[in-house]
Amino acid sequence: MKQLLLATLLCSGLAQAAPYEWNYPAPRKLPGANDNGKLVLFDVSHGGTEGNADWVIDGAFSDFADDLVSAGYTVEEYRGLDKNGDGIIQFVDDYTTPNSANSNANEAVISYAGISHADVLVLAESNRPFTHAELQALEDFVADGKGIFFIADHYNADRNLNSWDSTEVFNGYNRSTLLQFNIGGSYGDLRNPGSASAGWLAQQFGIRFRFNAIDWHTGASGIEPSAQVEGLTDGVGPVLMAGGATLAVTDPSRAKGLVYFSGSDNPSAWGHAVDSGLYFGGTAEGPYVAIAKSGAGKAAFIGDSSPIEDSSPKYKREDNGNTKSTYPGWTDAGNAAQLALNLVDWLATPESYTHFNSSAHPAGTATPNPMATEELDDPDNGQPWSTPSGGYNPWDASTFDYGAYGAATGPVSGGGGNTSALSVSEALALPTGTPVTVEGVITQAINGVYALEIEDTAGASSLYVKLESQYRDAFSPVNNPAVVGETLYVSGTRDNYMSEPSIEYVTDMQLVGAGSGDSDNEGGENSTCVSPEAVSVSTAYAGSQGTALTVVGQVIGGVNDPYALELGDLNNSTTVYVKLESAQRAQFSPANNPAIVGKTLEVAGVRDLYMSYPSLESVSALTEVGDCP
Repeated sequence: MKQLLLATLLCSGLAQAAPYEWNYPAPRKLPGANDNGKLVLFDVSHGGTEGNADWVIDGAFSDFADDLVSAGYTVEEYRGLDKNGDGIIQFVDDYTTPNSANSNANEAVISYAGISHADVLVLAESNRPFTHAELQALEDFVADGKGIFFIADHYNADRNLNSWDSTEVFNGYNRSTLLQFNIGGSYGDLRNPGSASAGWLAQQFGIRFRFNAIDWHTGASGIEPSAQVEGLTDGVGPVLMAGGATLAVTDPSRAKGLVYFSGSDNPSAWGHAVDSGLYFGGTAEGPYVAIAKSGAGKAAFIGDSSPIEDSSPKYKREDNGNTKSTYPGWTDAGNAAQLALNLVDWLATPESYTHFNSSAHPAGTATPNPMATEELDDPDNGQPWSTPSGGYNPWDASTFDYGAYGAATGPVSGGGGNTSALSVSEALALPTGTPVTVEGVITQAINGVYALEIEDTAGASSLYVKLESQYRDAFSPVNNPAVVGETLYVSGTRDNYMSEPSIEYVTDMQLVGAGSGDSDNEGGENSTCVSPEAVSVSTAYAGSQGTALTVVGQVIGGVNDPYALELGDLNNSTTVYVKLESAQRAQFSPANNPAIVGKTLEVAGVRDLYMSYPSLESVSALTEVGDCP
């Protein structure tokens, strides 16, 4: 388990922040003279920052938040209820041990008192289920004439590996029927009820999220006429779906769709779908974007975060501390920017009608077969997307890595830059097991390609840095002699390597002046070896067919040997296929050159489909990272 930084440690003449203080206060954004007097609250009490997600107003939802501020809204982040008055929200697991003591201690909760000052609440990919009390708070919020915007994703977007994704959380039940999901306590029975009209979301709003997982990067083009949907589709075009879900309308007097798959659309199952992924197709699949009227209040729904997010993540990953890669969906050709702003304006405007049952507010269309046979149970048998490793426990914030939301430790600056980096001598004074970010000058290779040495700028103290495989091409002085003499920022864990003081379990490496390790320069690779325009595999996967891209990723293995290879994202499980031209097969096909597996490649090509899977084709250049001039 990762240990906490010592609160009493002095570094660079400044006291290291006490646990959790590095990420406080919560961000707030204020409008100018155009203030419309309305407040939009973005919830992170139940997730939105797990795995590769970063749905916060100063991270990968910052474009969304900034455009709301430009429209006159005040925007705030909601983290929970400060029960002990210490100014910090701490999560206590009341799910795996659902007793009253844990429920009373858990501060990462939604309460009516905490959200009642807002006009709109945004719930983006909540990955932890709500208690009965929290659901009641949401109901009370809507009963006051307020609005909730539910942003989900495909089934099995179980980003924190806790066996829950946002489709399940929002519906109010897990897809599985196993007894383990009869939680009891403040949660009750969360097993799949096997009925489309059951579950909290259907009962409150007449709609449910499907458990499908669909790709259609060209964009769902079945846009309902504006007059039929409260004027909300004005200015809206086809909306990108890059691994998303649809919804099923169960009560058309309370819910109606805005965006569907049209007859000319050709969606396909997401490449990692655990079932058929696409159940019926067309309008029968149900709406991709929908709205609901529930008494005085309102709700809006979309089945994918991709057309709303941007490429400026703030936090590190919980499980391994790696830099995240998010997609520039807010400005993508298939963005939902105008649609999202239209929805917030509607949600923030109280209206007296209570149902869609008049000529002014037409009813929706019930979705045929609103719960497909495949949705009646869980193909994963109640298990998470993958098994947590490395000591990470999604229910225990003390295991979250440095710089992750909810982690005790992170950069003093509040999550941007390296102003909290320790010197080598300061790192040497720490006990082994302490997470650190250290600044030093690279002096030499250690143990061939497997490590390097850094020393203080004054040259008095030195540390070894053990290199993970993804960093060796760019940072090992054996593979890249140009790094010697460069200043390095490195994040990892204080340890001993070859009986010498070291940094191991490295999560991020950056050369000073060589970029910030963002999604266009995955993992902090040396920018002398990665083209400035290079994007991650996740970004390529979400891209539109026909788009020319330069992509960086790791070779996973061969595909249709020797004609293609599979390229994996450096920070997550996303992959694309790379179709190899004949002249490239001898060097880059794993069938012909097994040593290429595990290597990091930069690939220039065109986003396409190969064997019905997202791919890069018409490849004009393939370069092993570290071989660049």
